[in-house]
Amino acid sequence: MEKLKGVITGSRSGFCLVLFAFVLMFFASSVFAEMELPYGTLNITSRTKYQVKWSTPPDKFMVPNDSSDQDFEEQVGVNWDWRDKGVTFNFLGRYRKDLDGTPTGSIFQDYIDACGDSRQQAMVYYGYLEFTELIPDYDVRIGRQYVFGVDQNIQLDGLWLRGDRPFNLDWLSFEVYGGMPSQPFANLRRDALGGLNLEIYPMKDLVVHADTTFYKENSWELYADWRPYENLRMDAHGAFINNHARYAFFNAVGDIEKTGTTIGFKYYRNFEIEYASDFIFDWQSPEKDLGKDIKRLYLARERAYNQFDISISQAIPAQEGLAVFSRVSIRKLDSNHDEDLYTTDFVSFTAGININEWLNLEGFHCSVGITKWWENRDKYYEANSISVFANIRQELFDRWEISGGYYFKTEDVNSLIENEAANNYYGAIKYRMDENKWAELKYEYERDDYYKEFGVSDINSLTATVYVKF
Repeated sequence: MEKLKGVITGSRSGFCLVLFAFVLMFFASSVFAEMELPYGTLNITSRTKYQVKWSTPPDKFMVPNDSSDQDFEEQVGVNWDWRDKGVTFNFLGRYRKDLDGTPTGSIFQDYIDACGDSRQQAMVYYGYLEFTELIPDYDVRIGRQYVFGVDQNIQLDGLWLRGDRPFNLDWLSFEVYGGMPSQPFANLRRDALGGLNLEIYPMKDLVVHADTTFYKENSWELYADWRPYENLRMDAHGAFINNHARYAFFNAVGDIEKTGTTIGFKYYRNFEIEYASDFIFDWQSPEKDLGKDIKRLYLARERAYNQFDISISQAIPAQEGLAVFSRVSIRKLDSNHDEDLYTTDFVSFTAGININEWLNLEGFHCSVGITKWWENRDKYYEANSISVFANIRQELFDRWEISGGYYFKTEDVNSLIENEAANNYYGAIKYRMDENKWAELKYEYERDDYYKEFGVSDINSLTATVYVKF
């Protein structure tokens, strides 16, 4: 109890920051709403968050006796739209600050605490000008932006151009971009990056994409989206990173209206990678030395495998808002000799139920499920686990919303680990003044047998968030 009192006392300054931001933004949004300027309209969004975490004092050697952490975050977005001239400006940035000086080696240490003595970070996600009339029938963006590259979005400082049906070609659209990849997490060598994305429309309801990115080596991806019938959707992908095959998959989802059934099937093929960090390829990092510059939890070689996923969702007849779902995943390595601690054959099965305003419970939403996992190994200890999850949300009086969730997992690795368990639950309350202003307070509790290695039994967190748009 004394520890909790200390945390609450020490967190008052953080709550004051959030409260001040909320009052300020609420006043501004009430006075200005959407601001009409002589040259267009201006919208500003603000998301302010304060979080405090605490635990029992760690009692293990080499682990600092630090049992709390406080962080502050402010995210600001700006949209300026001068419709008459076809010019817009979009910006999204975030500032994060550690408020209490988390020591090195603490169980609460995160990236903010590693940002030098100031323990703070400012980041611009994007900030660009877009012109829709600079070149007739083309869109142009200049500045920091996200462009869709091979396999992922790329944060780029540069130029982007899109043409929809250029030269009166109804079957083609394209995007071309170039510049320098943004590198906010490390001072790495900056090499120019460029790319070309093609969209081809050979027939109705079929789109074929051919994307290429040039960065040190060539990477490219081919994929297609097809809807041959109203209730059937299919897509297929294939990607090559640095001219080496990375993955290919086929996905299909179909609806049966008469029975309210949705069936999904996916086949995924993962190819052997050339070097350890390829499977988390990052345009913002040197591809062959990623582990030296940016620490990740796992940088082992990912093996080649095939995986099949089948999912079914069934609405319950005569029970509007009630549905059951299930999913089966089967993974098989190309060769059992490729097995390692992280990649192996396995089977997993998930089943659950979704409730959406069932029995006239207006504003009530609930999802409950269970997952069972089995491994099949030849060289290492086989593991099996079972997990249970539940999430509930209830809207009240048009303005209030309460939500909560629970997650439990137990794991058994033969005689190596017996019944290791983890528990997590949360509760939150949200108040909406209108669609552009809301505040939320969320509590989360986590207990994991793994924490015992650090002399900690559980971790608590309390997060206050306010959002305002004007």
